[in-house]
Amino acid sequence: MRSPSRARAAVVLVIAVAIGLAVQPFRYLGWTDGVGTLAYTGAAVGLLALVLPRRGALLPGAIGTALACAVEISQLTGIPARLAEAFPPSALLLGSSFDVLDLVLLIVGGAAATLMLAVPRPPTPTP
Repeated sequence: MRSPSRARAAVVLVIAVAIGLAVQPFRYLGWTDGVGTLAYTGAAVGLLALVLPRRGALLPGAIGTALACAVEISQLTGIPARLAEAFPPSALLLGSSFDVLDLVLLIVGGAAATLMLAVPRPPTPTP
């Protein structure tokens, strides 16, 4: 896969954060959890693409997705839930309860963000 530009990485990150923030007022609706999970991984991949420039799309995609999955798996320990009780905003980053479906959505979101990074640029017209 080709290396994404920093601008493309920033766009992926901004879109993911915007989607995540847009669904927050509607958290009581069931579908928003899945959308938020997809956006969470997209943000992780976009951030890693900014931090790891010229490394292709696959490396930040794999690392960002793996880190997001690690956060989900860490919820099995109960530590994120305890942190969320002490500091509720931490639940937005660490979650609070493990869900296998979230792992699937994290992988789908990571793959989608990686593909967004890897889409070839349109050719520039020559005069």
